[in-house]
Amino acid sequence: MMSKLILLMLLAGVAFASSIGIVQKVDGIVKVTHKGSIKKSKVKEGYEIQAGDIISTYRNSYAVLKLADNSDVVVAQRSVIAFEDALDFKQNGGKIYYKITSKDVKNKLKIKTNFAIIGIKGTTFIVSADKNSSYVALKEGLIGIASIKEEFQLYKKKVMSEFESFMKRQQEGFEKYKKEQEEYIMTMTKQFDLQAGNVVSFSGEKAIENPLKNKQEFESFEQLLKE
Repeated sequence: MMSKLILLMLLAGVAFASSIGIVQKVDGIVKVTHKGSIKKSKVKEGYEIQAGDIISTYRNSYAVLKLADNSDVVVAQRSVIAFEDALDFKQNGGKIYYKITSKDVKNKLKIKTNFAIIGIKGTTFIVSADKNSSYVALKEGLIGIASIKEEFQLYKKKVMSEFESFMKRQQEGFEKYKKEQEEYIMTMTKQFDLQAGNVVSFSGEKAIENPLKNKQEFESFEQLLKE
């Protein structure tokens, strides 16, 4: 009897070790599709996420996930995330908040989207992968963004020197806002790093980087983690 109990405990331990994480909270309708299946099943709190699982949220629904490495993921309504394995995810649509624990180079997490591949060592960010709204907003850390196909046309705002900034303020009749092509510097690149406090939006091969001014989205997601 004792040996049977030990065997069951060992098997449970192996199952837990192989899971990518758990579904910590479910609000509304959240479903999972298992590897090799087309059937969608309702997800309950405590469900262990396995490699090959696809988690989908529906209208006015969301899910909070706790990964095995203690990272947090909040899947907003009408979003889809596929877990290829513990270090390779695919966001197939919608908006998802990620708070990833620090990782070394060998264990860097990759998130694939329809517009780029994002490499993460440890950071807090939001990815929107909708057709009409594709962007990555970075609150903390550093992430690498690589193109799936052609090079990006990367637009970054010009950084003025103190003297240039002073002259701009002093020049009478100076236009308050310049045209987009005068405000940004464009470079062609296959990949680039996004620094904390910035957001980059995507439209085809065009990527436009700007300072992250509105952090309300982050606050909304982080509130869900506290509830």
